[in-house]
Amino acid sequence: MPAIKLNDQQFALRTGQTRLGTGADADVRIASTGTPGVCAIVDVTGNHAVIRRASNGTAVRVNGVPLVDPTPLMHGDKVEIDGQALYYSDDTKSGATQQMSASAIAALAPKRTPSPRATAATGGRLVSLVDGKEYAIPATGITMGRDAGAGVVVAQNEVSRKHAEILPGPDGYVLTDFSANGVYVNGTRVTQEQRLSRADVIRVGTEEFRFYADPSPAMRTPAASMTPSAAAAPPSAPAPAPAASAAAASVAPAAAAKPAASSAPAPLAILEITNEGPTKGQQYPVRVPLAHIGRGAHNDVPIADDSVSDTHAKLQRRADGWYLSDVGSTNGTYVGGQRITGERRLDGAPDVRVGGVKMIFRAQDASGDAARSTRAIASVDRSKLRPKVAGPATDVAAATAPTAEAPAGGVGGWVWLVVALAVITVVALLMLNR
Repeated sequence: MPAIKLNDQQFALRTGQTRLGTGADADVRIASTGTPGVCAIVDVTGNHAVIRRASNGTAVRVNGVPLVDPTPLMHGDKVEIDGQALYYSDDTKSGATQQMSASAIAALAPKRTPSPRATAATGGRLVSLVDGKEYAIPATGITMGRDAGAGVVVAQNEVSRKHAEILPGPDGYVLTDFSANGVYVNGTRVTQEQRLSRADVIRVGTEEFRFYADPSPAMRTPAASMTPSAAAAPPSAPAPAPAASAAAASVAPAAAAKPAASSAPAPLAILEITNEGPTKGQQYPVRVPLAHIGRGAHNDVPIADDSVSDTHAKLQRRADGWYLSDVGSTNGTYVGGQRITGERRLDGAPDVRVGGVKMIFRAQDASGDAARSTRAIASVDRSKLRPKVAGPATDVAAATAPTAEAPAGGVGGWVWLVVALAVITVVALLMLNR
């Protein structure tokens, strides 16, 4: 059940609206010296929550960003209202604690499998929950701290010059704490070092960053490693009979493969991954004018990444161009580094990010000239495959074209038929007159 935490108190969020504010009509009251009344409203549907501003004018921030439009809340998000910090939690994301004896843990150890959130030592990146900025983690690691030379600079007094470091290791990425005030992962202080998992939230000072990396090789499956183009390819046609195959090969061996290549429609647009790692350069063709993007296999653009919601975003082509809109995703949709809440037109070749997957969008030429030329080639190939006899093209044409003698032969046959009918008629009349 989703909930709001305030000063170590937890307030369950019921389905519908929950009002946050300072007045008596607020469901979750906040001690404040500002204007009394309802400051923000959280709308809950199932396990999805969206926060929007109320009308009393109080400043509301989500992860340090001023709340302007309705914004989906995700587990661990921080909401600030008039200087008071509230935290959104979802028990479906946080899991449950179960007490077990040491012997039971030892018995289970041989049966353990890698966590679904385990990572490889490639593709590491940090995404700021304050401004959405992304920091790639190089092979040499990245430092976080107050020093201007740090890979991730957090300019706060309580942050050490070299506060923490993240390095790739044999089993993924490891975070090491060098600070006096501590580093927190998912709200728990790190004791010296900790191996990171996908979607972990790292807090340095008051700023938070979400960690992503490529999945662990042990968790990859053959189905997940298929490219989108291979998964979306239509089933191949049944093999022709041996005789037909031989005839086709004897007439036009090079042209026989061309119609198969043109069976799939040309893509209307291309989404190409730009994140560092093994998936960099992977392309997702968009073949329909209204395409859904998400982790689920039912989407037109299926992206197998934990940071992507089951149905994440919608891509639509209109008369004046392409538009991208978020459909209530957990980790948000970004265009040009800015999170979108409604829809955004895609001009040129913009950077697009869904969850932690960064891509570049390129619209393709929609004039249709290529499709027409493909159909013309296919029709020529089929005409070449029709003759069943081998030989030069001139012999086939001569066999099928009418000759000059054919019309004369046809007329002579009709003349003889008329003469025969006349003779029969005369004989019949003579017999009747006798």
